[in-house]
Amino acid sequence: ADGARRRRRARSRAQWDGLERWREKALDARRAWGDGDEPTTTADARARDDAGDARTLASRAREIVATACPREKARLSHVAYGLLVRGKIDIADATTRASDMPTRPARPARPRLVPPKEVPSPKNSPLGAAAHAMHTVTHIELNAIDLAWDTVGRFADLRGALPDQFFVDFAHVADDESRHLLWCLQRLEELGVAYGDVAAHDVLWEGCEATRDDPLARLAVVPCMQEARGLDAGPRLVERLVGHGDARSAAIVARISEEEIGHVAVGATWFRTVCAALGDDDDDARADDVAAATFRAYIQRLAPDALRGPFNHDDRARAGIDPSWYAAAADASADVAVQRRLFTFDDPRAASALRARLRHVVALETGARDA
Repeated sequence: ADGARRRRRARSRAQWDGLERWREKALDARRAWGDGDEPTTTADARARDDAGDARTLASRAREIVATACPREKARLSHVAYGLLVRGKIDIADATTRASDMPTRPARPARPRLVPPKEVPSPKNSPLGAAAHAMHTVTHIELNAIDLAWDTVGRFADLRGALPDQFFVDFAHVADDESRHLLWCLQRLEELGVAYGDVAAHDVLWEGCEATRDDPLARLAVVPCMQEARGLDAGPRLVERLVGHGDARSAAIVARISEEEIGHVAVGATWFRTVCAALGDDDDDARADDVAAATFRAYIQRLAPDALRGPFNHDDRARAGIDPSWYAAAADASADVAVQRRLFTFDDPRAASALRARLRHVVALETGARDA
């Protein structure tokens, strides 16, 4: 049993084996869902080059979060990421400030946002079970675009402490989410309903608000917790949609779920990177223990219910998240001490700023009040 646990940990510590391939992928213009239940390119799907004002990625992130129309939000996301990968815009400049980001994303007039308990269940939904499920996924994907862009814009003033690849990765995630949103909007139209025809909740954005001052908290809550929950739910939702006789919606959700593994893996990779930058231990097993303990400390404070199953252990493991991060038995693990040190990236001032934001994390792990 101990050997099996060590092997599972070794697999989880390894970077997701698709990460570099995902990073090297060409701009994906498959922004419609084809008749063969596969994503396809439409004539107007390619990102337009509108870099004439030479704005930064961070300023475009702000614009996208402040855009209410879901389709326009998706289009602007594709344009911004396309300009970035073609080298037409920089990530940030001397004027970039986290405080410039909107406190809330712009939203269309519908759906009405209500507490989660007031959202109709699939059984009671006026849309029918399959359409209701696709409406829920649409709402999640819309939020996912804003969560990724807020991560880019909110922490762009830490560029240097956080390397450029961090921002490129989350812009890529936002572009993926914009494709997912368009597939879902298309499917809703095919089902004869529209986004906003049923109430929705605001829980996903609340997680963003709770982590707006701390990049490590953001990584824990958004990709490593919220998106990992999507890995748990995705296969079950596919089965339900097939059971409802909606194979086309099931194919869309299955493709989205498969791509979300990469998004969780990006979050887990950067979570480990930040934790490692704060520690002096070169032992991989020890470093993974630190990451797991830090993750649990955040989630127990910010979203304790997320540590309850059921879990899709296989897909979480594929994304690089070991059960020690989230399983109930892991709560009994011993405290892990973390030695603080600066990032070894380019800008010492930015590294100092990041260190200051993470001091309370160190305190959680060491039990010290003076970091």
